[in-house]
Order: sequence, then structure tokens, then C-alpha cells
Amino acid sequence: MAKDISILLIDDSEVDNFINKAIISKEDNISKITTITSGQEALEHLNTILDSPEAYPDVIFLDIKMPGMSGFEFLDEYIKLPETLTNHCKVYILSSSIDTIDSTKGKEYHVVKKHLTKPLAHHQIGDLLSES
Repeated sequence: MAKDISILLIDDSEVDNFINKAIISKEDNISKITTITSGQEALEHLNTILDSPEAYPDVIFLDIKMPGMSGFEFLDEYIKLPETLTNHCKVYILSSSIDTIDSTKGKEYHVVKKHLTKPLAHHQIGDLLSES
């Protein structure tokens, strides 16, 4: 049996978070879905769980176009976190941007598995989660 998967959604859009949470929650073996609406808040959350590996998200879906701290700025800080965390989490950029510059920039981060375009419903969630 597959292990339970914990998801972290980082998107400034409450609507997108709501929809994505609903889509993900239909999958089997999801243990927890946390939604956070800013990159800064997400970093604060991750820093509070650093000493609790059992609380690490297995998968992070990250929007890149966010006010305050963009997804790329989040990644710049995320990669400075301990490898125990960054090696555990699979990061997927989930963006409405179809700009090839964004996709190319995302590939520069070794922690990013893939760049997905919104909506999440267009992707095979089960396949993505089985990669984690």
C-alpha cells in the first residue's frame, strides 16, 4: 500500500487553492492538504516544522505569480533550507503562465520536478503523486 501523502499548496488565489484542494482530495492516500496564500507564509510554515520530519509535505504545488514574494523568490529562499527538508519535498510549479521564460527559469532550480500549467484538473494527479 502506498504511503499517505501530505500536500502543500502555495498560491495567492484562495479560489485556486480551494479548487486544487478539491481536486487533490479526490485522490487516494492523501493524508493532509495545507493551503498557504504567500511565499513568505510558506517559508515561515516550513521553518516551524524543520525539526519534525514527519510533518514535512511530500509535494509542494507552487504558484509563481504572487504579490509580495513571487514563487521564484520563494524558491531562492527554499533552497537555503536544510537538505533534510528540500530532499524530501517534490516541488511542482503550478502557474497560469505559459511563458517559456518562466518554464526555463523553473528548470534552473534543482528542487523543481516539473512546471505545470493551471488548472490542476488538466493533469493526471495520481501519476504526479506516485512520482513522489
